Amino acid sequence: MIGKKKSMWSLLNPLEWLNAAIGLLAVVFGPLLRWLGMLTPPRAEGFENIQKEDVDDAKKLAEEQEAAVDAITREMSPAEVVRAYASADAAGRATMDLSALDMEEQDWLLRLSDEDLDKLGMSTPSGCARSLEAKEVLPSYPKAAPEMETPEIYAIPSDEENEEAKREFISARFRELFLVPGIPNPNPKFVSTLH
Repeated sequence: MIGKKKSMWSLLNPLEWLNAAIGLLAVVFGPLLRWLGMLTPPRAEGFENIQKEDVDDAKKLAEEQEAAVDAITREMSPAEVVRAYASADAAGRATMDLSALDMEEQDWLLRLSDEDLDKLGMSTPSGCARSLEAKEVLPSYPKAAPEMETPEIYAIPSDEENEEAKREFISARFRELFLVPGIPNPNPKFVSTLH
């Protein structure tokens, strides 16, 4: 390990001399003290105590998962492979097995732009099959599911209905503000008092 370069003035510093002496003692006596067990062992915090059975179980699980993925990909049609490739992200595309496609189809699929892959990812399997056969992007999208409940239709009020609503609002406020003299208002919502 190469340290940073020191200036000539640092050689006059007595602390540098002490640091060099301690370093020399550590180099000379360190292996002897380690051999005698006098130095503390290195810290082992953060390490798990992994047994051979744990490693074997993890290996078996990984092999089963890989076999399941291989079985699924073997059963996929070329159109499903194209759709899965188009729907995957960049990392998923890099690891995807395209062996269900011949070399021309793989070449066509790998040359598609991100926009074309997005279109194929949203397409139906039959649209992917048609695109694969024609070697151009011909997506067909699934039909939207019909809405189960009928939408509510809002009526636009006419001018007469607007005027009537305004009159009712004003008359209700007027009746609230001006009661019979001497009788207090039992529900004063819009009354403002001056202090």
